[in-house]
Amino acid sequence: MISSTVRATAAHDAATTGSHRRTPDARTRSIWLTQLALAASVVVTSLVVQALTPGRITSWTFTTGVAVILGITMVALASPWRRLSRDVVLVIPLVDLVGIGLMAAADDLRLSFLWVFPVTWLATHFSLGALASGLSMIVAIMLADATLSGGSDTVALRVTIVTLCLTFIGLTAHATARQTRAFKRLLRGQTARMQNTLERVSEQERSVSLMLNAIDVGIVRLSAHGELLAVNDTYARLYGIDPGDPSHPARAVEYFEREGRALPEQARPLVRAAAGEAFDDERVWLFDAAGNWRALSVASRLVDGGETEPPSRILIVHDVTALIESERARQQIASVVSHELRNPLTAVIGHAELGLEQYGVPTAIRRKFETIHRAGERMERMLAEVLQRPAGPAPDREKAAVDLRSIVESSLESFAPAAAARGVDVRLEAPVPLPVAGDGFRLRQVIDNLVSNAIKYTPRDGLVRVVCGVDGDRATVELSDTGIGIAPEDLPHVFDPYFRAGTALESRAPGTGLGMGIAREIVSAHEGTLEVASDLGTGTTVTLCLPASKVEAPA
Repeated sequence: MISSTVRATAAHDAATTGSHRRTPDARTRSIWLTQLALAASVVVTSLVVQALTPGRITSWTFTTGVAVILGITMVALASPWRRLSRDVVLVIPLVDLVGIGLMAAADDLRLSFLWVFPVTWLATHFSLGALASGLSMIVAIMLADATLSGGSDTVALRVTIVTLCLTFIGLTAHATARQTRAFKRLLRGQTARMQNTLERVSEQERSVSLMLNAIDVGIVRLSAHGELLAVNDTYARLYGIDPGDPSHPARAVEYFEREGRALPEQARPLVRAAAGEAFDDERVWLFDAAGNWRALSVASRLVDGGETEPPSRILIVHDVTALIESERARQQIASVVSHELRNPLTAVIGHAELGLEQYGVPTAIRRKFETIHRAGERMERMLAEVLQRPAGPAPDREKAAVDLRSIVESSLESFAPAAAARGVDVRLEAPVPLPVAGDGFRLRQVIDNLVSNAIKYTPRDGLVRVVCGVDGDRATVELSDTGIGIAPEDLPHVFDPYFRAGTALESRAPGTGLGMGIAREIVSAHEGTLEVASDLGTGTTVTLCLPASKVEAPA
């Protein structure tokens, strides 16, 4: 079976090769057509001569000339021009000149008009030198004919007129051929450039198509009249559409809400976009062909096609199911955390209040109860606000004038027992009040986080130094410690959520990696800056800058 297939393939290849060999190329066809045109003219002329002057056809020169023309025609048809050089072709028109000269001899060169054929051939396909050689042969033939026929008074005039006419025809044909060749070269160049441009455009279209099909965003392109032009794979997958026939109805159904009411036809995003409506981040629920609910964010945009293309519309579909589910999970976690922490916090605050209400409690113990009571209240407020809203100033309270120095002092007072337990010396330098406009509760959250980190990551007998001051129109708080420090490669990531430096992990100190990120968000909401500088094994310096307020904070 295989051998027969091979033989059949070989026979097909041989037949194909033989067919190509038998088929003449463009150069061969041009030679054939040019020579056959002359041969046909000679045959017709011979028939006319025979009909009008029967005796003329018996002239040996005429007969010889006709034989030369027909003979060179047969040679032209039989020669393998594919393998011969261009100079060999020059022989044919030169022989034609001789054959026409023999036909026109001894007859006052009445048939000399036939020289137009080889002269045009020479002028069109060869150089001016070849044309000059052909014209020289014609002049020589005319002079020889005049000499052999005895000559006449009109020989010089005839030779001059024929030569001038043929020269004019030859030069005109040569110039026209050069222009034609130049135009062909220009067309070939333009065709090549257009082909390259077309290939680049096609490649760009393929790249864009691959890119659009690779992204996880559904995209539909519509014409300005609402006709569906293209859909990417993501959209087709979401809606259960056959990419080969995007006009076929989708197998998915859109709803106003999950397990709610289905969208009517005119309210569907694709129909609205096709009608020319523009919208942004509209939510719909999709029940897909696999029986899954998906939350979609859809938008419609008008795309200007520029000068080359008409405008079109783009429908963009984002699958935000994971985002919706994560937000729901976050709310559930916040509710659980808030509920589970509120009970023990209530007990802590209640016992602190009982301690404060007792008579005869020493002043030192009372101050500790007050600190516990304030810390418990702050935690309750954070549970009510931080877990339910983004970081930053509480939206239900406007910024007020607060003394940043007082916040720092209060924070250091609350962390004094922790610092004493770890053997860390905490020093404060705050010579002047620092009035700023902000949310005192949130700013206390920032200071608590910075002080807590400084004490937590400073070894026993270390030092935490807090310096407060004013730098122009900025209030500054600089916290420096002699702790374990942060490696240079970890320093750019200290504000990333859940990131903990390698030194923090090695120290096994508790933490989630969220505090610094939350602190920076709060500071940014107050139009301030929070910068961290650290040397591994030496310590860390955190600089907080906030816009100073001209209004003094209440005492």
